[in-house]
Amino acid sequence: MRDWLSDKRYLALLVLIALLILAVGNWLRPRQQVAEFAISEAERLRLQFLAQQRSLRDFTSYFERVAGSLGVHLVRLIEPNTSGLVWQGNRVLVPGLPRNHSSIFTLRSERFEQQASPSLVVPGLPISILESRSSQGFQAVRGDDTSALKPGAWVLLMTRQEDGSTGYSPGFFSSVSTATCGDNYVKEIATSLPLDASMLGGGLFDLEGHFLGMVLQCGPRLVAISVNSIYFWLQLASRSSERLLQDYGIRLLSLNARSSAHFQQTEGALISEVWKGSPAEMVGLVPGDIIISWDAVPVQKPDNVYTLQPKSPGEVLNIEIIRGQRVLKLTLEAISGGWWSRASSTAALGLQLELPEAGYLIESTEPGSPAQSVGLQAGDRVVMIDGRTVSRQQASLALNTAIIEEPIYVVVSRDEKTIGVLLP
Repeated sequence: MRDWLSDKRYLALLVLIALLILAVGNWLRPRQQVAEFAISEAERLRLQFLAQQRSLRDFTSYFERVAGSLGVHLVRLIEPNTSGLVWQGNRVLVPGLPRNHSSIFTLRSERFEQQASPSLVVPGLPISILESRSSQGFQAVRGDDTSALKPGAWVLLMTRQEDGSTGYSPGFFSSVSTATCGDNYVKEIATSLPLDASMLGGGLFDLEGHFLGMVLQCGPRLVAISVNSIYFWLQLASRSSERLLQDYGIRLLSLNARSSAHFQQTEGALISEVWKGSPAEMVGLVPGDIIISWDAVPVQKPDNVYTLQPKSPGEVLNIEIIRGQRVLKLTLEAISGGWWSRASSTAALGLQLELPEAGYLIESTEPGSPAQSVGLQAGDRVVMIDGRTVSRQQASLALNTAIIEEPIYVVVSRDEKTIGVLLP
């Protein structure tokens, strides 16, 4: 009889059959169902909230790191109480300094305080520049335009708080549009951030640290002005025409065919603006005067004035003007420290007086009308016409007949200045 137990092939076959039986049995066996536990709506919301909280903490931590690296660009002016941005070296960009401002300012950061004095102040310009005694601890901003930004991109509005700490507000970039700020057109940056007075002088940055714009006052509004518009303003402020405004408070225009015919004068520089409280106003200059001599130099056009070496503060110069049929000789003096910063006698005593408004109020101007085309605005007050003060009735009659008869030269009072225009 054959010994099957010693037959290896037989044993291997038995093992194979047994394995097949086990495999088939395991496959045919009903599988154990895993119970699915139902999650309540409250638990689902709790888990979603926890995920959002973690994401928010991650975002907050990231923004804090970016904001911390941008703090070196920011300072705080103690008075007026605004933020400022380090522009170049020891020069600090701040919102336009108000009338009768101080000659010394205190700048504060997280680690230091130092003194600064005005370096560039142009009346009516929404920005000014202060120059500190040292640039230690300062780091200038890196300006960039907004052309590479897409709607929805993250931006940070950076400010320096009153206690010296760094403040920031994250938001989304929306668009860039053209707006008016004073007498100039500017590029306004729109974001999701609501602007308030605590943000004045703050800087708008992208997440790579590029300086995009600055929060400035434009009339009654706070506006984020693009860095390109800031460059434009600084270039404008360095022009000779603006130097004349800073020193004496006047703007000039060339005589064109219409104004030459009206004033019967072919040469000279026409005064188009005189700012209130300026050296020009103090000696009696008004819009419509024509300068024919400046410091003994004949004047055929404004460039003859712009190219002359400016006088040092306190020095006087003699000018000759034509007013109507008369030639007048006057003496101008540049004020040390700038006339814009000089306190009036009432301000020096701590008084604030509101003088009654004179003139005929322009309540509105029709779009496309001759008045609007020459720059007249609602709120202007007509104070002179063709060199003469006028009553309300005279002003109304002259303005109504100007279109059908000869042109008239209208002088209006607007905010801090008087302006002259030829109408129509």
